[in-house]
Amino acid sequence: MGIADDIKSGFYAGIGLMLKGKEKVEDVAREFIKDRNMDAEEGEKFVKDMVSKANETREEFGKYLDEKIQTTIDKMGYVKKEDYESIKKELEELKNSIKKEQ
Repeated sequence: MGIADDIKSGFYAGIGLMLKGKEKVEDVAREFIKDRNMDAEEGEKFVKDMVSKANETREEFGKYLDEKIQTTIDKMGYVKKEDYESIKKELEELKNSIKKEQ
């Protein structure tokens, strides 16, 4: 398994944990409502608030994960595909220019 596969696996694992987290948040919130004997309206608002906060956390974690992956890729010295294609095109143009001059 290559480094790119490791990064993908970590990314997918993170997504899986975040999705499972939503279910857990809802379960915990519903249990809290039951323990506190909240009425239905108050309980539903509480669940929505907790899910909303979990979603915010998930988005923040996603941004954090993206930044860490990009930092790791940068440290490893990988070149972006767009940059590689641009350099490749420029090299071909230079080769053609040299051939014309000869």
